[in-house]
Amino acid sequence: MADRPKRKICLLGSTGSIGKNVLDVVRQHKDQFEIKALACGSSLEDFTQQIEEFNPSFVSVSTEEVASNLSKRLANSKLPIFFGPDGHRRLVEESSPDIVVAAMSGTFGLQACLQSIKQGVGILGVANKEVLVMAGDFINEALKSSATKLIPIDSEHSAIFQVIEGQEKSFLKRIILTASGGPFRNLEKSKFSSITVEQALKHPNWSMGAKITIDSATLMNKGLEFIEAMQLFCVSKNEIEVVVHPQSIIHSMVEFCDGSILAQLGLSDMRIPISYALGYPKRLPLDLGNALNFSEMKKLDFESPDFDRFPCLRLAMNSLDQGRAGPIILNAANEVCVEAFLKQKIDFVEIPERIESAMMNFSHSHPQCVEDAVELDFQVKNWTLLQLEGKSEAKVQI
Repeated sequence: MADRPKRKICLLGSTGSIGKNVLDVVRQHKDQFEIKALACGSSLEDFTQQIEEFNPSFVSVSTEEVASNLSKRLANSKLPIFFGPDGHRRLVEESSPDIVVAAMSGTFGLQACLQSIKQGVGILGVANKEVLVMAGDFINEALKSSATKLIPIDSEHSAIFQVIEGQEKSFLKRIILTASGGPFRNLEKSKFSSITVEQALKHPNWSMGAKITIDSATLMNKGLEFIEAMQLFCVSKNEIEVVVHPQSIIHSMVEFCDGSILAQLGLSDMRIPISYALGYPKRLPLDLGNALNFSEMKKLDFESPDFDRFPCLRLAMNSLDQGRAGPIILNAANEVCVEAFLKQKIDFVEIPERIESAMMNFSHSHPQCVEDAVELDFQVKNWTLLQLEGKSEAKVQI
């Protein structure tokens, strides 16, 4: 290992929970990895500290204004600063990384992911569900003629990937996606209308960013993972089942044609799937500060999801019946609604209602290329903002 050149990493979303965990794994393996490029949204306090620690050659942020503010913080530095979706794309292009980790929430990193595939980056680690949900068909098509290996970083999809790696596709019978059930698994439906932002942000098992935590509370996160699993593993919706598993010990399972079911188990620690993606095809030793103790494990529970109390999961599954457009509409409307809920502009129960309205309004859309998908995403977000705010104009960054 000592003579092997360090692998260069371009990390998109470095100040989020996934990004920080990526950097923690890198700290444990400084002899193997080099942070070549970093991108974030607008969390400049954390971002500046990361730049000082990892000394990247290129950085990118969300907007020109944020880029200007960062430049002032780095007054004596000549570090190139890009911004916006195209800035993130340029980050990949200019840094020529061996590994790109897409850890940004939302659709902001789509261009960068496509650039990674175009360049033939060795590993594209995807922790961003939205990219595959809105453009999975186009990404899979691009991968056919690329040397890039796409490796999922979601704990559930990483579990499935690890279980089926090396297996023939014909052996696979069923994918079983596990869901924790979120903080409201046992809450009566009559109390959902009074759920607060603070309550929704208290996930029982995982420490994550605000957007994905709210998605976990509505079970939209599992719906997006359902769609993502279809794209990642080339299976139909009938070959995927969602099972609620409150302990989050089994991260997902796969049933094979002979009736065997293989599962991947582990702590609720995102550094495990991250290290698998970074080290692929080898495994990296990790100091997690803890270990799974089976003698202390009292039980493993499983139950069916409640579609009545959590309609977002059903909406996600049904979106697939609208063809390529359905998941794009679902995802775009959800992004706007989650942000509105976090700002206390709508109630928790309004999230699925607003999403369903958007899906009905755009039901006749038929995107034929990536540009169409991006445009539809933009239109849905604007329309949803108009419905939420009652304004004649709405502006959305894409």
